[in-house]
Amino acid sequence: MHRIAVMSSGTLDCLPHNGAVVTLLKVCGTTNAESYGDLVMSVIVGPVITLVAVIVLGSLFGSF
Repeated sequence: MHRIAVMSSGTLDCLPHNGAVVTLLKVCGTTNAESYGDLVMSVIVGPVITLVAVIVLGSLFGSF
């Protein structure tokens, strides 16, 4: 259960309505629509690639 909580808190931190994301977009001078692709890459695609790498390496080296 704690792993699910950690994964969900990491994902919910980066949703577009989060204060940090809104501030970052304002400082960069972009809108949510303009930078949606960048946010998706850094919030969804990056962690999924990391998860796959951890599963593969954990299976190969038996560190689970």
